[in-house]
Amino acid sequence: MIYSYPGCFFQRPDGRYCVVFTDLNNLAAFGEDFDNALANAIDLLAKYIYNLLIKKEPIPEPSDIRGLKPSVSDEYNRAFLRTVNVDVEEYAKYHFERNVNKSIPVLKWLDDFAQKEGIDLSKLLNDVLLAEYNRRKSGQRA
Repeated sequence: MIYSYPGCFFQRPDGRYCVVFTDLNNLAAFGEDFDNALANAIDLLAKYIYNLLIKKEPIPEPSDIRGLKPSVSDEYNRAFLRTVNVDVEEYAKYHFERNVNKSIPVLKWLDDFAQKEGIDLSKLLNDVLLAEYNRRKSGQRA
């Protein structure tokens, strides 16, 4: 699912940026230039929402960008709003997910068979779990 939140972009006189998500407890990302700040803001947004999803906590509603008015302080020479979008599920697959070690019992004769046939049990388990994940995500029944 794609999540979209207004980001308040503030530019310093030296060209560096700060991006603040007021809807997400004023989380802030920084960057040496606009592109770097935007990439860091997307990463921050994805991590924050992913964490809420994992914990099954409510996702804050984004504000209407038309109602926000960023103001410039002495530290910044420019401020503007941009909607920051991220498909959290897809982003997580490539940036957050890592292998974890699990101990699972396997019958001895099946383990012998797998070794003899060169079957990678870890790959097999991942393939089966991914197929089950995709089945459930698409709403199919067993």
